[in-house]
Amino acid sequence: MSRVVATGIPHHITQRGNAQRPVFEDDTDRLVYLRLLGLNCESYDLAIVGYCLMPNHVHLVAIPGRDDSMKLALRHTHGRYATYLNGRQGATGHVWQGRFYSCPLDANHFWAALRYTEMNPVRAGMVADPAVYCWSSAASHCGRAGRSVPLHLTQKVWRDCWSARSWRDFLDASSAAEETLAIRTKTHSGRPLGTADFVDSLERTLRRTLAPERGGRPRKQVADAIQPVLAV
Repeated sequence: MSRVVATGIPHHITQRGNAQRPVFEDDTDRLVYLRLLGLNCESYDLAIVGYCLMPNHVHLVAIPGRDDSMKLALRHTHGRYATYLNGRQGATGHVWQGRFYSCPLDANHFWAALRYTEMNPVRAGMVADPAVYCWSSAASHCGRAGRSVPLHLTQKVWRDCWSARSWRDFLDASSAAEETLAIRTKTHSGRPLGTADFVDSLERTLRRTLAPERGGRPRKQVADAIQPVLAV
């Protein structure tokens, strides 16, 4: 389905490297990426609430201010970053695989997706504590003095609901397997993740059908299909 964009609503966004190859070789690469992301988010009205840079993919939780905010901010960030990385490596070709995946989130799944994003390095076995990972928003949200990065996080929406202590407790709480599967499945499909009322409201606002039709593959088959694409 064509991309679903709901202005003023949080979205989970992810994009992987082409053929799942690494997109970041070192901290210089990560800083260049975050600088480009920060500049383009400011230019195209995309508010970043949280992020995580993994070796071969990125996760963002963001709120678009315009219908084209995500498209333009990601297009220019990833396009310019690809030019930078290919130039640095003396390479040619695609750095990123296809288009990015995204889905709108209701209030509860907004926080679940942010937790999912910040817990990526823990699930991957890179760190035991998400707050010590330098390349995500977890350190900032947990009140830990981390590396200074050239990306402005939108803090008000987070601070209205959380403190460093309560967020740390939320990160420490185990995510249910169903929650993780729902985030991955909806992000891959592009359909909204939320209650029936939330989906109905978006359908009325956007004037399009967003709920999946009855039938289709069993959930386990869907999970198996998206695992190589969105795992971690």
